[in-house]
Amino acid sequence: MLRIVRFGAFGALCLAVWFAVLSQDLGQYRRSALLAPLLPPVLLGLYMLALLVYGVLTFRTVPEAAAALQEDITAAKSDLASRGVI
Repeated sequence: MLRIVRFGAFGALCLAVWFAVLSQDLGQYRRSALLAPLLPPVLLGLYMLALLVYGVLTFRTVPEAAAALQEDITAAKSDLASRGVI
């Protein structure tokens, strides 16, 4: 089954459940039920933000790679200078 069909079926099921809940007499919980579809995107955004912060905090610095890159840059500059580009 195609992934888009599964997502569509899941979305239709969620929408049907949401409409069924809204058709009930919820009393003071009606506002919460109306705002319920906004919760998954907000939670996904918070999860992505947490992953981003974790990735930044655990980012490794490799001094050996930085030194090798600097050597490559100086070699490329000297090569370009010898060819008359710089």
